[in-house]
Amino acid sequence: MRALRMTTLSIAATVLVGCGMGAPGGRPAPAAGSMGDFAGPVEIGNGRHLYLQCRGRGAPTVILESGYHNSADPWSQSDAADPAKGPAVLPALAGAHRVCAYDRPGTLRNSDPPTLSDRSSSVPMPRTASDVVSDLHTLIEAAHLPGPFVLVGHSLGGLFIRLYAQTYPAQVRGLVFVDAFAAEIPELLGSDWPSYRRALDGPPPQFADSSSFEIVDIDRSVAQVNAAPAVPNVPAAVLTRTEPFLIPPDLPADKGEKLEQAWRDATTDLVALRPQTPRIAATGSDHFVQIHQPDLVAASVELVIQRSVR
Repeated sequence: MRALRMTTLSIAATVLVGCGMGAPGGRPAPAAGSMGDFAGPVEIGNGRHLYLQCRGRGAPTVILESGYHNSADPWSQSDAADPAKGPAVLPALAGAHRVCAYDRPGTLRNSDPPTLSDRSSSVPMPRTASDVVSDLHTLIEAAHLPGPFVLVGHSLGGLFIRLYAQTYPAQVRGLVFVDAFAAEIPELLGSDWPSYRRALDGPPPQFADSSSFEIVDIDRSVAQVNAAPAVPNVPAAVLTRTEPFLIPPDLPADKGEKLEQAWRDATTDLVALRPQTPRIAATGSDHFVQIHQPDLVAASVELVIQRSVR
């Protein structure tokens, strides 16, 4: 499997993975429910639909939230090299739990070359974390997904699951942050933050003219997280990479060092959100821990589920 191409936090992967079949003729598929494999569009109102993929059965339901610009694809991909093991995170967890991932509007398929996903309805950009949380909540209800939920968020998806837990605490049984973007990062980067944000937001050249490419107003999203109630009292786990980000060529080398330090410091803040939260280093992994060490991510989810039993 070819190496993933990164720009700071946004990623256009180069692996092709099939993600199942939708309903015949592109019509919205029936609700995903609590059992059986499902892959297709789910109507969420106002003429919109979101692509949802679910497998397995068993409580709690695990919701996988992808990183910035990423479709659901990475959760069904594995590039594990010995001693790390496959299968990918979604099928690995589906042996004992209902597991679902979905495409946010404007995200990229992990094809070669990358393509803009058309599986979810396009929406005006930019969006905020609150918009993402609202969509996910509506999707859960429309698809009749059974709670409670363990939320797993990669990269910027970590910010989204954090706000979801703050907004709907009664629904959430646990949180797993996979090399996640923390709300503290902009403040830690200080005056350097705007340059990082521009690199983070920027689409690959082939999508520069696309009005539907995912853009998130990160500053507003961070403000929403900071203004929301505290994270609920649920178990959590924090996974971190050990390999540095690939910094875009237009950023000086020292910017990479500052980003790495801010990311480490912000990860410490994530760990401090809940008592006894394990911090798990995915040694040798880059930002896509769920692809390179899916067994470690799956084991961390299982640990949180075990700790969540009441």
